[in-house]
Amino acid sequence: MELILLQSIEGLGRPGDQVKVRDGYARNFLLPRGKAVPVSADALRGLSRLKQRAEEEERVLLSTMEELARKIEGTQVQISARATEEGHLFGSVTERDVYAVLAAAGWQIGLRCVRMPAHLKQAGVADVELHLHGAIKATVKVEVVPIDAEGNRIEVVVPPPGSAAPAAPEGVVEEAPAEPEAEPAKDERPAKGDKAARPDKAEKADKAEKADKADKGARKKA
Repeated sequence: MELILLQSIEGLGRPGDQVKVRDGYARNFLLPRGKAVPVSADALRGLSRLKQRAEEEERVLLSTMEELARKIEGTQVQISARATEEGHLFGSVTERDVYAVLAAAGWQIGLRCVRMPAHLKQAGVADVELHLHGAIKATVKVEVVPIDAEGNRIEVVVPPPGSAAPAAPEGVVEEAPAEPEAEPAKDERPAKGDKAARPDKAEKADKAEKADKADKGARKKA
């Protein structure tokens, strides 16, 4: 279906733009909310007047959303959720939960304004971004309060990650353990029969060999 936008629609266009959208999107959202009108001869004839009126409405809306962003920025709300003693939720906190608690506090925003990259599954405080209109955004803080089956608040005690080992008492100096002496490598150990490693035995063997040769020579001469 071809429409002429009367308001800025994120990802679609600005007032006065002529766009094509699905029939269901046009009938269920754009047309009933006055955000667009069907393309017709009358609409095209009055397009300049239509654009002027739409731009005026857009300026008013932008001013309203900017003021809302300033007021709601940093607001903190609480949501109670069933959780374990460690603070892990049995379910999760979704965009609809955040929207409901903001609406109950009197903030007039749409469900589609709440944007969460992931649902909250742990007790504690988390930042949630609101896309109010176009580039106008604000951030609110959502505190997820853990409760038990009877609705009583659970006090969650979680040790800090990477806790350091207890320090030694003052005046006590911790000594590093002594390193064991390294054994000599196999190549460095004296080999069996190595004359250089056993100089006395080598010298005696040489003398005995020379004496044996001298004795044999004497016998031949005789």
